Amino acid sequence: MITMKSIISAGSLLLSLIAVSLAPAAVPRSEGKRGITPEDYYSFEFVTDPRISPDGKLVAFVETTIEQKQNRRHSSIWLTAADGSGRTWPFTTSPQSSNSPRWSPDGKSLAFLSSRPGVGASAAEPSRNQIYVLSMDGGEARKVTALKNGASNFEWSPDGSRFVCLSRTGPSDSRAENKDRSDVRHYAHISYKFNDTGWFDDRRSHIWVVDAKSGAARQITSGEDWNDTDPRWSPDGTKIAFVSDRTGKAFDDGRNTDVWVIPAEGGPLTKISDHDEGDGSPRWSPDGKTIAFIGRIREENHPKIWLAPSTGGAASTLAANDLDLIPSQLDWTEDGRSLYFDSGVKG
Repeated sequence: MITMKSIISAGSLLLSLIAVSLAPAAVPRSEGKRGITPEDYYSFEFVTDPRISPDGKLVAFVETTIEQKQNRRHSSIWLTAADGSGRTWPFTTSPQSSNSPRWSPDGKSLAFLSSRPGVGASAAEPSRNQIYVLSMDGGEARKVTALKNGASNFEWSPDGSRFVCLSRTGPSDSRAENKDRSDVRHYAHISYKFNDTGWFDDRRSHIWVVDAKSGAARQITSGEDWNDTDPRWSPDGTKIAFVSDRTGKAFDDGRNTDVWVIPAEGGPLTKISDHDEGDGSPRWSPDGKTIAFIGRIREENHPKIWLAPSTGGAASTLAANDLDLIPSQLDWTEDGRSLYFDSGVKG
């Protein structure tokens, strides 16, 4: 029988511990107490995205600092001993930011995202986040992807031979540059611009599968009326679960995202959730037979944890309807008998 526990995840706990250990270096302690000032912001060090190595000995995490003169943030990846007994040292030192550390299944390499230029890249080449891999034995980081619009939200396959990632694509990618092109824009949806973003382009987020050695990449989802997000490998590496609003109303104030499954080689989709409101955060059970996700039936309802067969079928809630918690950061235990999640508690 599957049970549910609301606990602070190990990653969140490690994040707190690392942040505490770095705090003295971030803001020097003065003799007397004083109030915080806006200038203190430039001394802060932000620690995020802790990832435990497969052998449990190391933690990779992202440290972000503020470069006041350059008016920017800079992120780098650091390593520290998981038991707190060892030193903390930088894993990446590029002038360009690095983030999203992901251990290979065998723990011999660490993949990450960075906009650093690849070997032989021209200065005119646009700066986009791509997947890089760096051996734990040292050496130079190897650029894996060269996707036109960059990569994001990536994950190693269970056998370490491939990556799944997101990249934005659209009709304009295949058009030749033309400085005389008209500036008239045509939009078929209500949402066409956003503050601080400006006009939306025609690119949408879709799923790509990438060979970890050769970098050969293949797009396995498509569509101009929706984004695909949160790709997750099945335990056997044959399928990928993801989230998408395929109603065609995603850019017309729609909120009806669902969980889907697609073969890793591409092919027909299997719909896993079927609620009129948003469903997301798919997580495969260790045996691959069940997908847990977070969703709600109506707008006024709290999100709940649901379980559904990974081959499709009716989903069932995992907790009582009167459970007054909003779950997030969902994950299975290794034995597949329990689920962990984070939730805010009233105070």
